[in-house]
Amino acid sequence: MEQTILWHPHTERPTPLESGSVVRIMMEWAATQFTRRERITILPQAAVFKANRVANARNDGWLDDHAVVTGNDGRIEAVVSSTSLGDMSDKKVYDLGDVSLLPGLVEAHSHLHVSPDLDGFANITSESDDRMVIRAVGAARKALLSGVTTMRDLGSRNQVAFPVRDAIESGVIPGPRLLLAGTPITTTAGHCWMFGTEADTAEEVVKVVRQQVKLGANHIKIMASGGNFTPTSNPRMTQYPAETLRAAVVEAERMGIYVVAHAHATAGIRNCIEAGIHQIIHCRWLSSDPTVALDYDPDGAAKLADQGRWVDPTIGLSVLGEEARAAGAPQRSQHWAVAAARPTSEQTIEVLQDMRAKGVRYTAGLDMGMAFADYDKTAYNAISFVEMLGYTPWEAVAASTSVTAEALRVESTVGTLEHGKVADLMSVSGDPSIDIRALATSTDVVKGGVPVKLDGRALV
Repeated sequence: MEQTILWHPHTERPTPLESGSVVRIMMEWAATQFTRRERITILPQAAVFKANRVANARNDGWLDDHAVVTGNDGRIEAVVSSTSLGDMSDKKVYDLGDVSLLPGLVEAHSHLHVSPDLDGFANITSESDDRMVIRAVGAARKALLSGVTTMRDLGSRNQVAFPVRDAIESGVIPGPRLLLAGTPITTTAGHCWMFGTEADTAEEVVKVVRQQVKLGANHIKIMASGGNFTPTSNPRMTQYPAETLRAAVVEAERMGIYVVAHAHATAGIRNCIEAGIHQIIHCRWLSSDPTVALDYDPDGAAKLADQGRWVDPTIGLSVLGEEARAAGAPQRSQHWAVAAARPTSEQTIEVLQDMRAKGVRYTAGLDMGMAFADYDKTAYNAISFVEMLGYTPWEAVAASTSVTAEALRVESTVGTLEHGKVADLMSVSGDPSIDIRALATSTDVVKGGVPVKLDGRALV
């Protein structure tokens, strides 16, 4: 009998969608529309996933001819040599063959409801919430099938982000494990105002922090400077003083979460350092002088390293843009504030390499949803780290798994193949320790012990 498999995660907190909403109705309808004769809901089951190459617990080498053993709770019981498995008659055995088996990828920077094309700004300023939810549902599935099993969203409308996460957790739709900011905090007409919450004073910012936590945010996103996506903002200038950013940090820490700040401008980065912002996105060190590209502050970079602050350099986005340009794709027009003195790729790489040499740690975040950064392109984080920043392939694999899991504060649960961790796995047919671009094409994907893709075939 033919079967269509409906993915269902192991979850302890199923949360219903808002009663009566168009989104809820559409999601429930989608979950029941199968044209084949049988629909099966799959929960985690005891299993064995065998592969020719399995990443070790440090994500820095292979275990040849090994197997990952999982339990009914969707967690890893052991990683052992295939020859020592013994009697596995009580488990489902998947012989994945000549593949490289890795932890599920961890993506640190997405905007699930944004279309990753040149129409992104037009769409985000004209589409309804329901249409954005539909887009986000497709984006979440695409990310999962590419091997992303944990994803941090750094700015989507509350009416989109939280229903989609709830639908994933309750098994209505497939997708990665989502960590959400919900709406980013920005100034009036500031960067991403069209899907952010506008707050201009410290008191207003603190109130928004509380509101987002009340809705279920895992972290807070705040715009410390303007950005290239928003014509009414200026990426060379700050949006908040250090005192206001500090107020957000204090309130977030009081409620047990951390703050991520978007910052292009050097002055904005300095404000973040002074305020104790936990993580900075982009960190481009743009000069406030529109005729000067960069105003890099090596001492500031050293302070970031000394404070243990994380930076998401988003250079995978740059590699994708360069590849699209080389292929003749139309390009987005330059923001008016940077057009006169845009930093070159060489300048950006030189700065990022120096920051790394000073000890700044990088997360693997693509800025999914921006032009050319589609939701199945997370491997370009690792690709860009190797090809632009001089990482070894294994360092890039670790950055895309265990290192970013640490930054997202979920390293006790995901990021490595070890006893007790959630059984999130992905495989590729090549060897990414030799050719990092092999990471771009997933063969198998398992989330929480449930296969969602096998031998290149989607099961959800």
